[in-house]
Formats: sequence, structure tokens, C-alpha cells
Amino acid sequence: MSTPRAAAFPVLRLASAAVPGAVSGAVIGPEMSAILGLHVGGLATVGAPLGAVAGVLIGVAARALLGQGTRHPGRAGHRASWATVSAACLLVGGGVLAAALWDAGRRQAVEMDGILVLVLLPPVAILVAALVTLAVGVLRRRATARWAAVVASVCVGAAACARLLGELSPLATPDPVEWRLSVLQAALLVAIPVAITALLLSPAARRDFRAGGGPAAPSSSG
Repeated sequence: MSTPRAAAFPVLRLASAAVPGAVSGAVIGPEMSAILGLHVGGLATVGAPLGAVAGVLIGVAARALLGQGTRHPGRAGHRASWATVSAACLLVGGGVLAAALWDAGRRQAVEMDGILVLVLLPPVAILVAALVTLAVGVLRRRATARWAAVVASVCVGAAACARLLGELSPLATPDPVEWRLSVLQAALLVAIPVAITALLLSPAARRDFRAGGGPAAPSSSG
């Protein structure tokens, strides 16, 4: 039985689902253009609104997750399972990976690229803070944190898959060493969000959030 919080799906949640979708769409558009050899410009601006719509649809599809979890300022009644803890660790790991990739770009950047890396610092810092906040929310069995982590992971996983396919495209003929590193990086970016989604939707995590102070099951006693 859905709670009023899950039934009322406010605009703020729709917007929060649209953001990772838009970013993923902006990545997927150019990647698919490269895979198909189209070389069409402006695909990022086309992909962003389409990705935003996809993100909203994913958020609506996952709205049932909002019916489980602790209520503020409630506390979870038991220790988190391995699945919930692992998902939280992977969220933090994603933040560490984002910071590491930014730092690697900073070390390699020169001239205009260096300016671009500096411009990307605030979004990367916001991303790291958001991932750590989601990890804490997941450990506390917050329904909204679990929902947001699943929605963002699905969107990021789709973008990472497009990038991995682009790296494996026969049209690309890069340096073998750099190619292997790029493929490994892209594969890691696929594996992390897929693992987070699988863990948070697993039976162990579902039991965690159902026992975390969500809506109580109807009593059979009259």
C-alpha cells in the first residue's frame, strides 16, 4: 500500500530525476554519433532534453521505492545488510573516482583545457558532496536517498554504456595503451552504477528499507 509521500510526486523530485537524465543524454548523443560515424554537431544539445525526459520517466517508474524507509527523524531499527552497506560504499567510491578523474585531467591540462578543468571543479565538488550525502542517506534507510541513487545510477549507467560502446567502435584507431586505459575506465563507469542499482534493488536491501520505519504491514488481528 503506497504512502501519501510516495503518491504525491512533487515537481522537485521530477526535476532531480531530470538532471542526471539530461547530463547522460548530453553524453549519449555525441557518443552515438561517433559510433555510427555520423559526425553530426549539436547532438549534445539535442540529447540533453531527451535525456531529461528519460530521467523523469525513470524517476516515475521507481516511485514505489519512496514508500519504504525511515521517517525523519526516525532511526533504522537494525544494522544495515551487506547489500545496503556495499551500495553506500560504491556511492562514496563513485565520488572518489570523480575527484580522481578531475585531478588527472588537471594534471594533464594545458592552456585552454586547464581553464575548462577549473570550470568543472564546482560541478565535480557538488557531485562528490551529493554522492556522499546519498551514501549517508542509504545507510540511514532514507527512502528518498535510495530512490535518487537508483535513478541516478540508471542514467549514469546508460551514458557509460554509450561511452564504452564508443571506445569499442571499430571506427576508432587510437594508441593501444591509451585505448586499453580508456576501455578500462569506461567499463568501470558502467560497473559501478550497475552494481549500485542491483544492490539497492536486491532482496537484502528491500528487507532493510521495509524494516526501516516505513509503512507498517496491516495487522491480521481484529
